[in-house]
Amino acid sequence: MTFQDLFKKSALELFPAQIDAFDLVLTLAVAFVVGMGIFWVYRRAFVGVVYDHALNLSLVIMTVLVAVIIITISTNITLSLGMVGALSIVRYRTAVKNPLDLMFLFWAITSGIAIGARYYTIAFIAWAAVALSLFFLKRLKGAAGTYVLIVTYRSDLAVEEAVRRALSAQTGHFRSKVVKGDLTELTMELTLKTDNLNVTQAVQTIDGVQDVTLVEYRGNLEG
Repeated sequence: MTFQDLFKKSALELFPAQIDAFDLVLTLAVAFVVGMGIFWVYRRAFVGVVYDHALNLSLVIMTVLVAVIIITISTNITLSLGMVGALSIVRYRTAVKNPLDLMFLFWAITSGIAIGARYYTIAFIAWAAVALSLFFLKRLKGAAGTYVLIVTYRSDLAVEEAVRRALSAQTGHFRSKVVKGDLTELTMELTLKTDNLNVTQAVQTIDGVQDVTLVEYRGNLEG
């Protein structure tokens, strides 16, 4: 027996000729169930600015598609090599701004790989572990949140000092100050509890303040 024959025999033993129809249906069903589990966790644990339903739907489909890819390449060595080559030249240019969204995409891909390789138990245990970790870490944030306060007032030193005194009792950081003619726009990053958002009233009553905006910020702060 030559080395080439030995290689062919090993490849045939490693890659079965075909997959049973029942196993295929079972694998796709498990992938869909786990994908729906990821869908539910994403909807419940979302902490971004705007909930993206399209991305959440793609998590389910991605789990199923990755499972199909793993099933395909596990049944034929030629297809597996071709699939690796095809996927290596694909470029995805959609920007993922939220790091948590990237984690969910990686979670869907990982689950699809495990399910496609018939490691159903690992996929379910991993889903439970990641879901519990997410909900636990989300509760550690507490009742306080990060808010951006934008105050527009008359460009007057006395008015600015009054605004700063009103905000001195709050926990936060100065972000920016923009002067536009007779108006000044001050931006502050504040840490407030959800049941204590009356800071806007204290600033609004100051003579010379024209506009006060308080927005909850869930993105990445820089600077």
